[in-house]
Amino acid sequence: MKISNIRNIKLFDSEEKKSFAIALVIWLVMNLTGWASMYFKPTDELHMEFILLHLAFLYFLVHRTKHFIINIKDDKYKAAICIAAVYFIFNIIILFLIWPGLMRHDDLMSFLYTKSYILYVWQHFITGIYYFVCLKTLPFATGLIIIQLYIIALITGYSISNIAFAYVDDPRRRKILMAILFLPVNFLPVMAYSLSGYRIALYTFFELLFISEIITIKKQDKIIGKNKLADLTVLCIMLAVWRTEGIYYIILFPILLIFIKDKIEKNLSIMFYCIVVAAISVLIGKLNNIATGSSNYSLTATFMPLPDLVLNADKAKDKDILSEMDKVIDLNVIYQNPDETAERLFWDKDLVRKEYSDADYKKYMGAYLKLVLRYPLRAFKPMWDNFLASSGITTVENGYPLLRSNIYVYDTLFEEQSEMERLIDEKIIPQTALYEWSEQPSTKNAWDVTDSMFKKPINQKLRMDIIRMIGGINSRARITVLYRIFWNLFIPLILIIFCFIYKILKRDWFMATVILTVFGRVALVFLTSSATYLMYYLPAYMSAYIMSFFIFFMMFYNRRKTLNES
Repeated sequence: MKISNIRNIKLFDSEEKKSFAIALVIWLVMNLTGWASMYFKPTDELHMEFILLHLAFLYFLVHRTKHFIINIKDDKYKAAICIAAVYFIFNIIILFLIWPGLMRHDDLMSFLYTKSYILYVWQHFITGIYYFVCLKTLPFATGLIIIQLYIIALITGYSISNIAFAYVDDPRRRKILMAILFLPVNFLPVMAYSLSGYRIALYTFFELLFISEIITIKKQDKIIGKNKLADLTVLCIMLAVWRTEGIYYIILFPILLIFIKDKIEKNLSIMFYCIVVAAISVLIGKLNNIATGSSNYSLTATFMPLPDLVLNADKAKDKDILSEMDKVIDLNVIYQNPDETAERLFWDKDLVRKEYSDADYKKYMGAYLKLVLRYPLRAFKPMWDNFLASSGITTVENGYPLLRSNIYVYDTLFEEQSEMERLIDEKIIPQTALYEWSEQPSTKNAWDVTDSMFKKPINQKLRMDIIRMIGGINSRARITVLYRIFWNLFIPLILIIFCFIYKILKRDWFMATVILTVFGRVALVFLTSSATYLMYYLPAYMSAYIMSFFIFFMMFYNRRKTLNES
């Protein structure tokens, strides 16, 4: 090769290559210094797959950050950076005050498994991979939350500024819209899970990113190419597979693409990208079942009405149905514990048989469906009660919140058994809190053996005071007005139902379809939720608030704009 030709070779002739070079340098430094291995137990195995995934993750962080920086002169990105900075700084301050974060049992199991290079797949293998790459980047437990807050901040800034600049021309009113849309991302339930290691936080903001991209593409004049469509495809796959109830995105994605088809390059096949989403989503679902070693996680979707259905079924008339179910579920466990939930029986009483075939599982699901259709009211009532409890409506006993969340009146990580006994003796918390307390010792023990740096809170009392405030409870563990307002799912649902009706009346079929992302999730969680967690509804909760705030603002903005023009 001629020297002149060698000189013309450009190693860093694109932003992607530059980002990769920066990520590679950071990756090499982390691995050569031993930083990337500090959290993990010493091992002779190389674990090359996690090392390469870590490099890919660093590239993702560097490239997305760099994208913001190189576009800083653009007003939209300038606004996005400001919003992201405010969000990140505010939440880092809160995290600092409640250090080490709002950890719970599931988080800590992930930390423990990850420490030994074991992929914890109960919360999906994607979650396990996410833990690995975060703890190789910042090698202490709270480092994962810091990275999470950083990613969420970028998504928040980009999504809000994207929507505002697409729909509002007036700079002053644009700032008002951005301020309004910024509110829901800091509402207390969103904050509670953003400051934990639960996958639901990132998932919620990925949905925000997807919705913002779709509605801005529809509004803008520019045509999107294969790169943007590929990004949407990857994002949709994440939403479809990372939580099982997100599977409806396989159907929703092609519908939304049809609405924006005139904004997609003519040579790109919408059908192709839809097939990719469906095929990869199904494949990842099967891979996760293989990784878990069973379909037990999928079985939990049937747990809420299961005891009522089994106990009230006609043993003679429904003999065949019950027989099919008994191959997977030990029905005697339900008969012997008629007052227990299936969730508790699953964890404490070996409700699910240890060995069952794929054929048995399929027959069980068919039999369960037959039983639901045969006794619809028996199935509906537990689901409805669970929905009310998850919504913060009925989960109150003598002023004490029983909604299951990351928020406790006692310190899950640091308090001793004696403190819990004192709280019960002084009637600060009711005896029913013992149900949640039963998880606490294992949680505390798990935290004690994580061997993570920076484990202790700055001030334990301050930590609990702020945690209680986030949970909407006072020092006596009784709910405050914050609980009634923010831990209430019905408020955003009522708002978004009104917006849906409004859009139907206006024949805005596109926005009406976008709103179906909320309704689809609520419906599926309603049918499959196994416990009273607002967490399961968190994506719907935040999306409903943001979309309704946006629609209300645009109603007044367009009316005022019309009046001014006339």
